[in-house]
Amino acid sequence: MLYLDDIKVEFESQGFKETHIGISPNKDKSVLFLESVRSTQTVRCPYCGGSVYIYENGQVNLKDIPIQRGTTHIWNFFIHRYQCNCCHETFTEEIPFKYPGTRKTYRAANWIKGFLQKKMSIKAIQKLTGIHWDTIRKVQREIMDEAILEREKMLREEGYKPRILAADEFAIHKGHSYATCVMDLEQGELIK
Repeated sequence: MLYLDDIKVEFESQGFKETHIGISPNKDKSVLFLESVRSTQTVRCPYCGGSVYIYENGQVNLKDIPIQRGTTHIWNFFIHRYQCNCCHETFTEEIPFKYPGTRKTYRAANWIKGFLQKKMSIKAIQKLTGIHWDTIRKVQREIMDEAILEREKMLREEGYKPRILAADEFAIHKGHSYATCVMDLEQGELIK
């Protein structure tokens, strides 16, 4: 039988190298440690294009898909913060595995997308994965935005022009902010 203690991981990808994996004593949490292997000669200042030096080091934790049921799996990145030799601006190294706007990996975000595409509720996904409701909502919002853009593109290509419109205004927060909805009454398309 294979135990988590027997797993040895060695890889280097997209500027990061795995150093080791740590597992908690009660086996409910595992952490994959990765460190930056980027040379300062390959990094350029995003502001002026000048050469840089390592200003300080930091850590970023990203939650990933669990290795086994009932466990938490974290990717712990040791990253660099750079300062430009020319303009003296500072910037932090990008983590290509990080899903934008979250503390999750792209793998975890795609895992969430799979559940959402199967019509699971946010609450059910949260209970199953242990991932925060707001993070699941951000991923869901991205899926909805992509679907709306795809639908708009299709309607534009078809030369869609609404004939009969309806408008409605509704309160988002009582007495504070309002939104207006414009809809095509013939086809039921939401226009704005």
